[in-house]
Amino acid sequence: MIAQAIFWIASAIALLGGIGVVALREPIKSVLSLVAVMLALSVLFLMLSAQFVFAVQVIVYAGAVMVLFLFVVALLGPIRERGGGRLRLHWAFSLLVGLSFFGVLWAMLSGVRFRAPQASDLATFGSVQQIGIGLFTAYLFPFELTSILLLVAAVGAIYLSRGDRPDYEPDGDEAEDRASA
Repeated sequence: MIAQAIFWIASAIALLGGIGVVALREPIKSVLSLVAVMLALSVLFLMLSAQFVFAVQVIVYAGAVMVLFLFVVALLGPIRERGGGRLRLHWAFSLLVGLSFFGVLWAMLSGVRFRAPQASDLATFGSVQQIGIGLFTAYLFPFELTSILLLVAAVGAIYLSRGDRPDYEPDGDEAEDRASA
């Protein structure tokens, strides 16, 4: 009974936080809503007896990544919108896209039979050993591909953040120091 209550509370927090991420206009509040989603998901992982995934979710995602997001949003400052950049029928378009998404989701899940996992699978679910075996055997290629994708994204973000800066030209003192070294 208590487990069900915790599940529904964590699910409601995750759902409301997800809505807050999309609906809130201020980026700081949106990031804080995302922190609430990550913490609620970590509680759900803990309820699944995946203590390692719970700890990683709290430390890495709710901790480090969200702090990074907060710093980026705080340092970039508010962005001024120019012109009337919205579609005239943006609500109708959004409704159409949302209904299409749920239609595809329903079509995908209508033929799926849900079954309870076996007790032997639950005993090792989320353990460090099972995650390591999965990452370095069956999912090695996608794992490495993801790391390359993240590296390319980081390099691209650094390149895009540089903008159109003029080339750096050292003044006279720095040029002399460099020549004498």
